[in-house]
Amino acid sequence: MDLIYFLGRFHVLVLHIPLGIIVALLVLELLARKDKYRHLEAASPFLWVAAAVSAIFTVALGYMHFAEGAFDGPSAAQHRTFGTALAIILTVVALLRASPYAKNYMPVFLPASVLMVLLASITGHFGGNMTHGSTYLIEYAPQPIRSLMGLPPRRPPVESLGAADPWHDLVGPMLDTRCSSCHNEDKREAELVLTSYEGILEGGETGDAVVAGRPQFSELYRRITLEPDDEAFMPAEGKTPLTAAQVEIIRWWIEAGLPADTTLDQVEMQPDAEVEGMIRAELGLSGG
Repeated sequence: MDLIYFLGRFHVLVLHIPLGIIVALLVLELLARKDKYRHLEAASPFLWVAAAVSAIFTVALGYMHFAEGAFDGPSAAQHRTFGTALAIILTVVALLRASPYAKNYMPVFLPASVLMVLLASITGHFGGNMTHGSTYLIEYAPQPIRSLMGLPPRRPPVESLGAADPWHDLVGPMLDTRCSSCHNEDKREAELVLTSYEGILEGGETGDAVVAGRPQFSELYRRITLEPDDEAFMPAEGKTPLTAAQVEIIRWWIEAGLPADTTLDQVEMQPDAEVEGMIRAELGLSGG
């Protein structure tokens, strides 16, 4: 299986090949409708076949990548479904375009190229959801759009230290920025979700991610405090790690009992002066 996993990870590289060809196809099919560029029509069969072959290859690598088992949730299933549909339809149209009967289907190829761009965009959208989370594109959208997508209003900026929510304003955003690419609802590496409070409490394959009051028994804290060259260090694969201050804030948050849906001034275990300064800096608040 290691060979399959190895090959599957090339999916994220080769997927750009069919995308580029599909865009080129649309441009070519549009231009070939004009007398001035009619000669470009001769390249159409080659581009359709190249798009189909590269899409089939990309989908095959995608299924190998899915075999790792870290992908879950609706976005993962939709990404796979639309990607497979794209490859199948591309292949059917390519066979028609390269056949001796292509002239009979000429009116089909321009609409088909538009459909391919649409399917590729949808497939890419769901793929992006797995990497960045399902709300990535609309995180900073106007509230009417957020409401349409079922998202609550964005949290207002924190104006005072005591009014900050330890999870929603502090620890949650840290983990979302540094950990969401591997530990979200659609890509659950080690069955761990770090983009929600419920997910971090649920833990993952290695057990509890956090243990209230006990950072030394919290797998999350252990991983982020390992040496960067340790294979178990998180975030993995050379991704930007948490800063030393962020690690210290997470340590305090665990020791304080994982407070959430409250304000910092109501937390029983208040941060000491040093950690308070770190929290102020993280929230963008002035000192004092």
